[in-house]
Amino acid sequence: MLFLVSFLSLFSSSYSPVASPPKASLTIDIQNIRSQKGMVYIALFKPNSGFPEGHPTDGKKAEINGNSTQTTFSIEPGEYAVAVFHDENNNGVLDKRLFGIPKEPYGFSNNFRPRMSAPKFKDCQFSVGTGETTISIKLEGF
Repeated sequence: MLFLVSFLSLFSSSYSPVASPPKASLTIDIQNIRSQKGMVYIALFKPNSGFPEGHPTDGKKAEINGNSTQTTFSIEPGEYAVAVFHDENNNGVLDKRLFGIPKEPYGFSNNFRPRMSAPKFKDCQFSVGTGETTISIKLEGF
């Protein structure tokens, strides 16, 4: 019995739960906002999450103050992609024209500009290390 008690005390004193990975700070600076109406929606994606229309890892709505806005995420270091749109009429969706062309301003990380279809994750992918990372996305509108 003494052996069992000693063994258990040794285990409990040396055991530590698995620590969660350190968080990093990602600041997204959104530029070229053309009107003060509505909100800016920011969606943060990890690989294999259905970028840009799938299930984002995290998302935020940002108020508009001038021709730019910023938001910050606390995330695990890794690979990410961002999709942003300015919901000018505040209806909660990206309004589109015929053939799915956006009516409202939008943008992607790396300021990738798609030509004929939605971008792929690898087109907009960037790395977040430990510490602070800042990216800038310029909205494009029609």
